[in-house]
Amino acid sequence: MPNEDQIEYWNDDAGVKWTEQQDVMDAMLAPVTSLLMDAAAIVPGKRILDIGCGTGETSLIAMDAGAEITSVDVSRPMLELARSRAKGRGTFLLADAAEYQADEGFDLIMSRFGVMFFDDPLAAFTNFKANLKPDGRMVFACWQNPKNNPWVMVPMQAIKPFLPEAPATDPHAPGPFAFADDVRLTGFLKDAGFTDISMTAHSFDMRLSETGGAEGAVHFSTQIGPASRALGEVDEQLRPRILEALKSALAPFDDDGYVALGGAIWIVEAR
Repeated sequence: MPNEDQIEYWNDDAGVKWTEQQDVMDAMLAPVTSLLMDAAAIVPGKRILDIGCGTGETSLIAMDAGAEITSVDVSRPMLELARSRAKGRGTFLLADAAEYQADEGFDLIMSRFGVMFFDDPLAAFTNFKANLKPDGRMVFACWQNPKNNPWVMVPMQAIKPFLPEAPATDPHAPGPFAFADDVRLTGFLKDAGFTDISMTAHSFDMRLSETGGAEGAVHFSTQIGPASRALGEVDEQLRPRILEALKSALAPFDDDGYVALGGAIWIVEAR
């Protein structure tokens, strides 16, 4: 089954943790959401497909703007929360966006961090294009290089000494940073038939803790993000030492309980 690993991952602890942290994540990603929705420029009455809708934040905003929304995600727990938040509005489908086919074309496809997880990106983008009307647009947010995202790199560097030796990973493998390379991503979009492609770089503060200081930031880092995934593979006896290393790494960013590290994204637009 295509994308099987990602489907399993987002229906396991990852999906559950995102639902538990929904309020935190929506607040943390508010700068990204604002940039995405500005680029989307939603017009009432237009048909929109929200890819990787997660717990529904972007879909809800589009509905409030008067759009007709179809939202897809592979994560059952996240989708169930999105449906609950929508209170009967919109259409929420448990589906793989790389294969989903609508009966009628969309005016806009949008996604906040939902397009980087496909085994075959070209096939996925080709399918997205097939779901658009002839004059339709696509707008999405994806992460830039990890080196431009200290919110990821600082925790990962702190826990790296405790992780087992592993072979080098493919930087283009499905995952948060699969589209960090703007040239590679542009190539996929062109090959899929998109035109008028633009990628705009944006930087913002990624809040890891609002009032809990370094300890709060440690808690977040062990629940959400690449460091959380890596910690699932370590010996539990090492965990206290890892948490202490994380706290030491994040303490310099503690500003009277508020901890924020830099984040960097692309806002991508195409027709």
